[in-house]
Amino acid sequence: MQLRQLEHLVALADHGSFGRAALAVHLSQPALSRSIDTLEDSLQARLVDRAYGTVRFTQAGELVLARARELTADAQQIRRDVLQLEELAIGRLAVGLGPFAAGTLGRAALSLMAQRYPQLTMQVEVAHANSLCERLYNRQLDLFVADTRDLKKQPGLKIARLPNQPVSFFVRPKHPLSQLKQVTLAQAMQYPMAGPHLPAEVAIQFHRQFPRADRAVFNVACDDEGTLQHLALTADAVILAPHAAALKANTDTLVQLRIVGFTDMQTHYSLVTLVGRTPSAAARAYIGVLAELLGPAR
Repeated sequence: MQLRQLEHLVALADHGSFGRAALAVHLSQPALSRSIDTLEDSLQARLVDRAYGTVRFTQAGELVLARARELTADAQQIRRDVLQLEELAIGRLAVGLGPFAAGTLGRAALSLMAQRYPQLTMQVEVAHANSLCERLYNRQLDLFVADTRDLKKQPGLKIARLPNQPVSFFVRPKHPLSQLKQVTLAQAMQYPMAGPHLPAEVAIQFHRQFPRADRAVFNVACDDEGTLQHLALTADAVILAPHAAALKANTDTLVQLRIVGFTDMQTHYSLVTLVGRTPSAAARAYIGVLAELLGPAR
């Protein structure tokens, strides 16, 4: 028994004759008759009496017809639901973001997704890469974006590097250091310095240039980009952040500070998915938004 055969039975009931039903389902009359015969053979029951010149259903035929209407209606609804899912009129997306990526790239991507797909259910989780990896393995996330330099090597992950974006130090407008063409790290450390928790290899680079032994370079560690900006504007802090033009971050209200020895710094974000897992339409749309925001790989 096949769904198509049940659809033919419903068409026969709705149109009242084999000829009209065959036209409706785009078959020849003999082909439709064979389909009904095959359905009867599979059920080992006569469904339609053909001796009267008109279509009359047997008792078994009435029973099967009632269920066939339910099943074909469900099948049509499934088709509609899948179409809506592919068009993102329904569905869900669970995205993980590294803490610093959440305030820059994640914020911009979420805004575009919400604008374009207002009916889509979206869940965003912010954590460090290793925690996000565990949730991805458990299929609690569709994908995540984070700095993967400290991610422990694990099987089954597809890690796609995203295009690098520039990272710099920033201060508030009219900060005492903002008028200098170049600033030494020692000069910058006369003020609070704030930045995200750094990957190990980046932390080593800063450690090599420590001018002071009484404190770390960053005496304020915070992974929230909005909080870092607030510190820059209210506490004269020197903050480390991606460029506004790159990720539509909030650094457009700040002034870039050039610190000697720390040029050409870049993000190191990666898109992480599970190997062998087919991405949903929502996940594909999110990946497309990331590509749109970040531009072509360099």
